[in-house]
Amino acid sequence: MTSGRDALHRIDATIADARKYLSRASDAAAADAGRAAAIDARELAAYHALANLRIEHLRQNAIAQSLGAADRKARDLVASHGARVAALADERDRANAEIARLEEARRAAEKDHEEKVARHEAAVAATRARLDHDPEYERRASALEGAEAVARRARQKLETARADRKSKGAPYEADPLFTYLERRKFGTRDYRAFPVFALLDGWVASLIRYRDFKLNYDRLVELPERLAEHAARVEAEAARLSEALEAYERAALEKDGVDGLRDAASEARSRLEALDAEIAAAEARHAEIVARFNETAGGTAGPLAEARTLLADALGGRPIPDLRVLAAETASAEDDRIVNELVGLRRERLELEEARAAEHKTLETHRRRLADLEDLRRRFKQARFDSPYSEFPGEDLLGALIIEFLRGGLTRDDVWRRIERGHRTRRRDWDDDFGGGAWRDSMGRPRRDGGDWSGGTWGGGLPSPRPGLPGGRTVRIPRVPSGGGFRTGGGLGSRSGGGFKTGGGF
Repeated sequence: MTSGRDALHRIDATIADARKYLSRASDAAAADAGRAAAIDARELAAYHALANLRIEHLRQNAIAQSLGAADRKARDLVASHGARVAALADERDRANAEIARLEEARRAAEKDHEEKVARHEAAVAATRARLDHDPEYERRASALEGAEAVARRARQKLETARADRKSKGAPYEADPLFTYLERRKFGTRDYRAFPVFALLDGWVASLIRYRDFKLNYDRLVELPERLAEHAARVEAEAARLSEALEAYERAALEKDGVDGLRDAASEARSRLEALDAEIAAAEARHAEIVARFNETAGGTAGPLAEARTLLADALGGRPIPDLRVLAAETASAEDDRIVNELVGLRRERLELEEARAAEHKTLETHRRRLADLEDLRRRFKQARFDSPYSEFPGEDLLGALIIEFLRGGLTRDDVWRRIERGHRTRRRDWDDDFGGGAWRDSMGRPRRDGGDWSGGTWGGGLPSPRPGLPGGRTVRIPRVPSGGGFRTGGGLGSRSGGGFKTGGGF
């Protein structure tokens, strides 16, 4: 088996590796952005040289004047691009270091939490052993066992009566003459009819033996109502005894000072949750910095984006064919060479953009994979699967799932569903519900679907249906002390008596 804490550390290590891969992909994208910036600079120089060659012929040309101003400003922006990318890379590395610091602090808090939980469990076991010889506790537990047995039998009898009402009442309700007389309230004080009709109704009643069958039918209808009232009473009594027993257990725990140990464990768990909140905020900060770094390094934001916009305004209106025509109007071969260089630069830019598109796809894959892993870890912590009460089958279930996820064989939600199915709650003692379900809840027992194990559970988080009790309560197995310790209620169904008895028919 793998403990919940070790499984969480496996996710931590994978996330750390994913951040490294994302940083490398970001650096590769930044390097290509530098190549794109170099192409921009060479294009800028080529356009500037071409303008210098044309200056004697285009001295009054407004485009040449605008190009000169655009060149100066764009050159300054391109020069500042590298410094801006370096600053964002440093900020990204500091964010990574902060996340690592917080995760190390959480490791220490995990150890402290587990130690305090262990001390609490030892104290609970001592209190339980003391109550094992308490006659008052034995009396209360036995009373609860008997009340719950009565409640179960009453519910079973009620269900039987309802089934009889449905099956045995069907022939009466399917008989048109019976239903006619029953609807007219024949034979009751409320029956009203003209003498002739009353005579005919009496003849029909004698024909089908209505009075005998009506008596049986009324019993079928009445019995479920009486049994429902009885079941409600005995279930309410069982609930009252259960609450009283839990209160007696809590009082014993508090008398022995166990509540202080529970509060210490709860505080340790609160520290873990506070660190988780800090880690989530740090991860969000890291993601925001990485996004800004990628946008700036890729030239979609920052100085490089401003320079490109400026050059597009100044030079975008001059297509290559027009530049060739302008070059052909001069006797110099230099302007033809520059135009050919521009053609080559545009071809090189197209090839680079294709490579950058592939790298952007890889970068997005790493970013999405890191976000999915961080989301899985948040779910893992929110479900309290890192609790000392948690464990998973096998030596490295999480490792196998993560490998399949990284290969693309499983989605994030597929991995989470398999983690949930593989999770097991480690029972620290065989009677976890000692003191009531809420006693240990704040200490970090595992959750399911964002809820917790308090109320409606058996002990340390094993759901146990408690059918029929008011308010959706669940029946826990009462602890009736014996010489060897607490009994888990294995004999609940062994007693008999109590409640109404129903025969095989009416």
